[in-house]
Amino acid sequence: MPPHTRLGHLMIRVLLVVGGVSLMVMMAIVVGNSLGRAFFRMPIYGAIEIAGLAGVIVVAVAVGFAERERRNVAVDVVANRLKPRTRALADAFTLFLSLGAVAFLLWAVLTDALNALTIRETTLTTGVHVAPFKFTWAIGVIILCLFLAQHVIEAVRKGRKG
Repeated sequence: MPPHTRLGHLMIRVLLVVGGVSLMVMMAIVVGNSLGRAFFRMPIYGAIEIAGLAGVIVVAVAVGFAERERRNVAVDVVANRLKPRTRALADAFTLFLSLGAVAFLLWAVLTDALNALTIRETTLTTGVHVAPFKFTWAIGVIILCLFLAQHVIEAVRKGRKG
């Protein structure tokens, strides 16, 4: 296995553990809040904010993993009719467009995260600083960019060989 593949595999495994723990926190908070409301008439303070912040971590991990596994949505109606080389080049082009859009998203997310850090933005109920969670989202988008770039390169190589 090439070093970049091993690194990507290790990175995703670590992130999946982090995402899994965040998902369990989300589930525990939502279930605990529901049970607390139903049986004790006492919700968990800040449950919605805690679940939302944990959700940021889950999604940040999921977007990179989905791209690594090529589990993104693709419509193959036209692409399946193309010759292999043409399809590879079309894939490279669409992946390149996706990379551009995600790079723009990254710029917006980093700008927002830096702004949240500068103004010390907090959640309304619990007062938790949101900048770390916005930077976590930015890390997820960076990982998505890296896997998109890897897939662009692979598609270009496949198109040149075909």
